[in-house]
Parts: sequence; structure tokens; C-alpha cells
Amino acid sequence: MLSKKKWMFAFVIVMLFFMLNKFENNDVLSTSYATSLLEPQKPSAIYKRVVQWIKPDELISVSAPIATPPLIEYKSIQPLSEGAILSINNSQDLYASENGFIIFTGYTKKTGKTLSILYDTGETVTFGFVKEFHQLPYTTINAGDIFASADNELLYIKVVKDGKNLDTNELIEWLSVTNE
Repeated sequence: MLSKKKWMFAFVIVMLFFMLNKFENNDVLSTSYATSLLEPQKPSAIYKRVVQWIKPDELISVSAPIATPPLIEYKSIQPLSEGAILSINNSQDLYASENGFIIFTGYTKKTGKTLSILYDTGETVTFGFVKEFHQLPYTTINAGDIFASADNELLYIKVVKDGKNLDTNELIEWLSVTNE
């Protein structure tokens, strides 16, 4: 049960959000933060704003050997629903191909344990039938980070790029490009 302080804090946050929304609607404020937060269909817009706030403009050069493990090693691929099923040899870790943000970890009827990543490139990739999550939801990941492991013989993958789902041939190309 939440304490009174937590309830009061939540109430204050909600009231501030409604005031922000009211001020934006009445043109008192020229921002569009409340509008962006009220549009759940556009998580990439919210993600880009959060990244702009968090990431500094300065980049620090670091020298280190770069090892790019393959994203997924698979034997065959078959279309399924909006994505594809990969037949994998054995258990393996799943690596991020780019920097991104984990937007979903959970269980779905069709794909069991499922994880979705919104990459900085604008692609949303969903992995299903995973064995174990190695990252929490709503966390950022870097290219090469392990985000999950697959232990089954099958792995579901769906890639949404520029608002459309990639078909099986495009998925094969997408997987081969990220493996290079």
C-alpha cells in the first residue's frame, strides 16, 4: 500500500501535467510536451526528446577494440503473422545492433516472452519466444549489449521500419546487414 506522501506526490504530478496541458491548449506556453506525452502512438517522438535532454552534445573519443558479435545465428526463416520465425541451433545471447531503448518486455499470447526495442535509427524490433531478459523495460542499450537470451529452437522477430513491417526477404537482408 502506498503511503500518503507517495499519493500526494502522484497527485501533484498529475495536477502539474493537467496544468501544463491547459496552458499549452490556451497558448500560454508555446511548448508541446503534454501533446507529445498524450500520443502513445508515437513513442519514437518522446524517445527522441528524452535523448535530447539526457545526451550531452560533447562526445569523448575512446580507443578500444571493436568486436561486433552477430545479432542472431539461425538455420532457417519462415514467415509468421507480421514477422518471421527463425530456427536457431542452440541457446544464444541476443545482441543489440544499434543504440536504442527497450519499450516492452512481457508475455504475449502469440509469441510468449517478448521484448521490443526502439533503435535510434527509427526501427522497432520485436523478439518473441525468448528465454530470459537481461535488461529492464524502459532502459537504454548500446550497440553490442546483450538484451536477452534465446534457448528454444524457435525465435520470433518482427521489424517495423518507416512505419511498415519488413517481409521475410527484407528481414533476411536486415539480419545480414546487421551481422556484417
